[in-house]
Amino acid sequence: MVVNLLEVKNLKTYFFTGKKVLPAVDSVNFTIHKGETVALVGESGCGKSITSLSIIQLVPQPGGKIVEGEIIFDGVDLTKLSEKALCQIRGKEISMIFQEPMTSLNPVLTVGEQIIEVLVYHQKMDRKAARKKAAELLELVGFPRAESVLDEYPHRLSGGMRQRVMIAMAVSCQPKLLIADEPTTALDVTIQAQILELLKDLTKKLDMSILLITHDLGVVSEMAERVIVMYAGQVVEEAPIEALLNYPLHPYTDGLIQSVPGISGHTERLASIPGNVPTPDRYPSGCRFAPRCKKAFDRCFKEAPELTDHGDQRRVRCFLYEMGDDTP
Repeated sequence: MVVNLLEVKNLKTYFFTGKKVLPAVDSVNFTIHKGETVALVGESGCGKSITSLSIIQLVPQPGGKIVEGEIIFDGVDLTKLSEKALCQIRGKEISMIFQEPMTSLNPVLTVGEQIIEVLVYHQKMDRKAARKKAAELLELVGFPRAESVLDEYPHRLSGGMRQRVMIAMAVSCQPKLLIADEPTTALDVTIQAQILELLKDLTKKLDMSILLITHDLGVVSEMAERVIVMYAGQVVEEAPIEALLNYPLHPYTDGLIQSVPGISGHTERLASIPGNVPTPDRYPSGCRFAPRCKKAFDRCFKEAPELTDHGDQRRVRCFLYEMGDDTP
């Protein structure tokens, strides 16, 4: 039986700067089931990270605000909770791995002190028990000398090791949902593979759901069961991973897939999507992807398409499918 762990309903997160209103996340809807890994993909500036920060109620200040919508986690609407109640959920039931571990870890505290702090706060452990648990967590994420690593400072560790420390902290309370925001950015290919394998292993061991934020479709194909594609603050397509990679519906999704180099290495020139993602203050009228879309026609520049069901757990935001055209 499929059970929803997270339901994001009509989420709108805007930034207010002077007289401008910037709709960074605009009417986003999706669900994550218990034990499922879902990828949120798109180019930089599409609203992926702001969506994830909205879920844990850490929208950047000043100026950022959730103006509408519900974020229902395990039956509770997080937008209705007090800051005190949210602090009991963040780090315990929902954890997050941020993009750059060097800036996420405190440089003046040892690795052990930072993990122990989480365990003392959320698990109410004494420091001796918390230190023992911290060593076990470091072993869980692949450190052979866990006890000695506890006394190291972050700058003494490599990028891959720091990312493992962040993962150890994130799973220390066995969260129901782990949000991983570009967890392999700035890591070399070998370390990327190790981190992804570690996350897959932990998902099974801890019966944990993952929301994976990435622009890398190679990472998506390794990790996700379902993919949500975002463009200019909106969801433009959603599908199971195999269906999306083999038969993308939205022209934007197709463009992303075409821009990934094939394993054969015979491609002389990679495909690219012309132009750039518009900033929230310059969203075009009509379909937001229309100025970059090779299949756009008059209606695309005048009307905004709705996100509609397309069968087999698929949704797409495109007028082509109202016309009976099944090719992106």
